[in-house]
Amino acid sequence: MLEMITNYLKTAWRNILKQRRDSLINLFGLAIGMGSAMILFLVVQHERSYDTFHAEYRNIYRVVTETRFGNDRNYNPGTAFPTADALRMDMPQLRAVVPVFTAGSQINAARQGESGPVDKYSESVVFTTPDFFKLFDGQWLAGSADVLSEPNQAVLDRETATKLFGNWEHALGKPLQLDHAYSVNVGAVVEDAPSNSDFPFHFLISFPTLEAHQETYRYNTADWNHTSSDFQTFILTEPTYAEATLGADLLNLSKKYHHGRGRTSKTWHAQPLRDIHFDTRYGGGFTERMVNRSTLTTLSLIGVFILVMAAINFINLSTAQALSRGKEIGVRKVLGSSRGALISQSLVETFVLLIVALTVACAIVYFAMPHVHHLSELPEGTPLPITTFASFAGMVLVLMTLLSGWYPAWILSAFSPITALKSKINTGRFAGISLRKGLIVVQFALAQLLMIGTFVVVRQLTHLRNADLGFDRESLYIVEVPSDDAVRQRVNTFKQQLLQLADVESVSLANDPPSSPNSWSSNFYFDGVKEDDRIPFHTFLKFTDADYFKTYGLAFAAGRGHRDRENGFEAVVNETMVKKLGIRHAEEIIGRQIAVGSGEWMDIVGVVKDFTPNSLKEAVGPITITNYTDYYYQAGIKLRAHAGKETLDAIAQIYDRLYPEQYFQAQFLDDNIAEFYAQEQKMAVVYRLFAAIAIVISGVGLYGMVSFMLGNKVKEIGIRKVLGASPSSIVYRFSKEFVLTIAIAFCIAAPVAYYFVDEWLSHFVYRIDIGIATFLAVVGLTFLLAMLTVGIQSFRAATANPVDSLRDE
Repeated sequence: MLEMITNYLKTAWRNILKQRRDSLINLFGLAIGMGSAMILFLVVQHERSYDTFHAEYRNIYRVVTETRFGNDRNYNPGTAFPTADALRMDMPQLRAVVPVFTAGSQINAARQGESGPVDKYSESVVFTTPDFFKLFDGQWLAGSADVLSEPNQAVLDRETATKLFGNWEHALGKPLQLDHAYSVNVGAVVEDAPSNSDFPFHFLISFPTLEAHQETYRYNTADWNHTSSDFQTFILTEPTYAEATLGADLLNLSKKYHHGRGRTSKTWHAQPLRDIHFDTRYGGGFTERMVNRSTLTTLSLIGVFILVMAAINFINLSTAQALSRGKEIGVRKVLGSSRGALISQSLVETFVLLIVALTVACAIVYFAMPHVHHLSELPEGTPLPITTFASFAGMVLVLMTLLSGWYPAWILSAFSPITALKSKINTGRFAGISLRKGLIVVQFALAQLLMIGTFVVVRQLTHLRNADLGFDRESLYIVEVPSDDAVRQRVNTFKQQLLQLADVESVSLANDPPSSPNSWSSNFYFDGVKEDDRIPFHTFLKFTDADYFKTYGLAFAAGRGHRDRENGFEAVVNETMVKKLGIRHAEEIIGRQIAVGSGEWMDIVGVVKDFTPNSLKEAVGPITITNYTDYYYQAGIKLRAHAGKETLDAIAQIYDRLYPEQYFQAQFLDDNIAEFYAQEQKMAVVYRLFAAIAIVISGVGLYGMVSFMLGNKVKEIGIRKVLGASPSSIVYRFSKEFVLTIAIAFCIAAPVAYYFVDEWLSHFVYRIDIGIATFLAVVGLTFLLAMLTVGIQSFRAATANPVDSLRDE
């Protein structure tokens, strides 16, 4: 048995070397196909593995809030501040209830002791309890979770401790100043969370610290009306606690605590930890990294398509190679070789070639992995999971051996000895249709599917980049300004000094720019009447100074902008607000009154034309703009077109002079807006790359098909030439049948592609029309590729010496 296998391996290797050109073509297609599929598999597997490494991940849930207000429905990952205490009291069967409050903080750290130089950082800190580590597994380097039960104590992970103190071992017991208000001591250090964690342990602070500084963070343990994404509640259940039962219990409790409080209906739901990474309604964890499951499905399908196309190439090229092996097969059969032995030998040859191709594919994956983060949401530096990768590679090897090798092996072993010895092999037809042509149809249909998807994605993203958002986003520099009372009095000085710079046109103070991830909304009253059920929708809020409209280029449909006052007594609304209130003309709302939440009545003095407050995936909602200085968190700086680095440096110097204790943070508005579509931009790159790979593999497959066809008709071509046929007529005759092949592939791909791209575009409120031009462009490119491949091969055959082709063996 061993001797037979050894003989098969030797023969396989000799045949591979004998047919170097075809073997290299096969090797190239297989390696590219398998390497691409494995990279996509690693990306998908990494995304699906988020937070599944926690021992209790099946029993961990986040309590989320669904708010209904008339026809409006809002999904919030947070809960009201008293929720955790209520759950502990009313649901004692829960194993743990963990409150998590997230805040952006200014951190001051002295590396050389309190008298040494102070380093400033801006960090997202998380206030929580020791039970946090009952849910999320951590490896302790120093200390334990118990420190989170004591006031003014912090837990850092290795990465943060090293950044703040140079070495994590120097961090333990060291003080850190937060927000210039109080200090905490580093009580413990934990190992960094894995890269597939939505809840890293960068900077955790004990919950008693938050309770001692409630005013600093606007934390109110008695406020049931305010639901913030900053305050989230996690629970740990018994394994026997059914998810449906948990959902019903939370529904009843939310009715108990929220019923009768205001005009909204709030419902609690249990969101499993395993869903947080994918459920875009509620947002992600601490990192805010999320991915749609549909995106992962698309990537998986692309990987399968690429593998199938590579297998089709192998089948076509292997059957084409059979023409040159007729005598070998005939001799083996005459000498008594059984069909099973021939099949085994053919499969061994396939296996050997696949081993070489897999080795090359693994090398491609190894060198590509450091760059994969440019193509996906895979974090930079993610290690290659050796065990998982090896398992997948083994599975691909076995499947590709069977998928790619079985049909050629079956065909080769079926040849009759006499036919094989005369080199008159005809691999026949399958159910009246050439299987090889059918495979080419499948291959080109898959390639066209990817190409259409690529064209549509690129066009949609171009449309988003060039869309009119309703405001000026060019040359706008957004600088974060301190929000605590101790420094607020400096913000106007900061604005005036910025205006002294030659390349600064205007400056506006606000809670955020016109387009941002923020979605601060509230109920409101209109026309001087406070009735709870009169207006069945919320309004988005923006708090700005009077220069906001000029700085961001907002256009008015009626009236003017509000004036600067200490508190908001004037308001501006958008056109959507006017329409939703049932008012026909913008001018008719001027002079009427609006009150937001429990605030004072404000005169409506203007209506701005609709602008895009969030992503273009969402419809524009009703917006109210007023001034309220307590919520000025950003300075929007309109720069002149020729402003350069010197101006940006001057802005930073003014900031450092006025706020020497603060960390300077700034970003261009264009970059901020681009983050809305970061995932789509990376998907566009993925589509481009793998569509190109699909086209290359299709070309290689078509080469195999043409090689087979022309090899089968050598004598026919010779006879036609002897009878006077020109090379051009021969090329035309053998090229035209591929027109039908491409047309059939397009008829299959077009409706499938239309369904999927239309489904993808449905996530955008502002979308392109798919149109027929995209489909015509794809089929045109496919025809061009096919004609180049077929034409070159046919021309070579048509210009060959007919004497050589007609010579009898």
